[in-house]
Amino acid sequence: MEHGRRLPSHERPPGQGAAQAGLAKLGDRYHFGAEPPPARGNETELAKVRAPLFVFILAEELTRSFMPGYVKELLVPLPWLTTELLVGLPIALFMLIVALGQPIIGVWCEKVGHRRTMLTGAAVASVGFLATALAHNVLDLLLWRSLCAAGYAMVFVSGQAYVLDHATPATRARSFAMFVGAIMAATVCGPSIGGILADNVGVRFTFGIAALLAAGSILAIRQLPDVRPTVGRSMVRLPKLSEIGALICNGRFKAVTGLAAMPAKILLTGMCFYLVPLYVTSIGDSQSMAGRVLMTYAVAMVVLAPVTAGWATNRERMHWLVGGGLVVSGLGGLLMLAGAGVGWVFLAVVLVGLGQSMSISAQSALVTEHCQPEIDKLGEGTVYGVYRLLERLGNATSPLLAAVLLRWLNYSMSFAVLGALVALCGLGFLLATHQKTQPVLAPA
Repeated sequence: MEHGRRLPSHERPPGQGAAQAGLAKLGDRYHFGAEPPPARGNETELAKVRAPLFVFILAEELTRSFMPGYVKELLVPLPWLTTELLVGLPIALFMLIVALGQPIIGVWCEKVGHRRTMLTGAAVASVGFLATALAHNVLDLLLWRSLCAAGYAMVFVSGQAYVLDHATPATRARSFAMFVGAIMAATVCGPSIGGILADNVGVRFTFGIAALLAAGSILAIRQLPDVRPTVGRSMVRLPKLSEIGALICNGRFKAVTGLAAMPAKILLTGMCFYLVPLYVTSIGDSQSMAGRVLMTYAVAMVVLAPVTAGWATNRERMHWLVGGGLVVSGLGGLLMLAGAGVGWVFLAVVLVGLGQSMSISAQSALVTEHCQPEIDKLGEGTVYGVYRLLERLGNATSPLLAAVLLRWLNYSMSFAVLGALVALCGLGFLLATHQKTQPVLAPA
């Protein structure tokens, strides 16, 4: 290349100019020493949150495959509640506390700092896991799972706030990818490992291991810096009831939450966290098999979510991804009408993972696309806070809905009804947004 540059232009090999231009572009894109020291320092601080997040979330994910079965072992007769509702109650209570607690914990985290909030959450959850291992019946189990939920909400909220505080606008997407990556890694590993442990050492010992993991995360949390950056921060506050009411009455906001976000969470929690573990054990398979089935959902999310997120380049594509993803997820539930057995459950959960990976990124982006006037008026934090609250309320109601279906129908029909409801919501979302679609070109 250097020899060719010294030759007269008429004697240079063909393609010499194009090759030089290509090398110049590579040189502009890949070079040393361009990133300023503060950004490198922020990335160093950001990396410290991965280990505690992974270890702590892993503790909770260990319980996914056997929690409904464990609740069934602790049932006591209550004349005003059916067996199916009692089994779903601890899961619903956990999700409800996480949903309602996150806005309050967000304000508290602003006052006391990320490190203290995470330490408190990990300690509270450790006590909750240990007490869950020693639970006598379903009534005291509800109290111990409430402690686990409060601790989970504290660690999740403070971890998310930590990322926001240490990420620059240029690195925010990459920083949140690291945050989500730590959670998804635990989601992939946890259910299968938890199921294997439950089959070999027992459910109570597995909860004890979860308590040790949550306590072990405290050691990693202590390595986090105790001082937060304060430049360019906006204070977190609780949304007012009037603001929540105004958003709920907004048609565009209702379309994203009521027809997309909430149905997606209802199917995920009701089907994957309630029906699947109970169904797999009811047909004679082990809890470790239930864990492997649930692992396929996380694997599908990890593999496909980055791909589908790249397709969401304008509003029209986002609409199709969200609506189509809900339909595909719903087909996962309807697939259980085709046959019985663990193989069909595997296929159903893969379809749910595919559908969720299509819709999850586009859903969040559509909040900004549909509700920009409300964001300008109320603030981005308030709008997204209400969105997340309603989304997680879908998590909380889904185990009870699945329990009611299981009370009156068999497993296959319960899967199918949940799937059909979500698929209809997906079609409704596409119809509601079809006339309003105005394609917006992605910025270069």
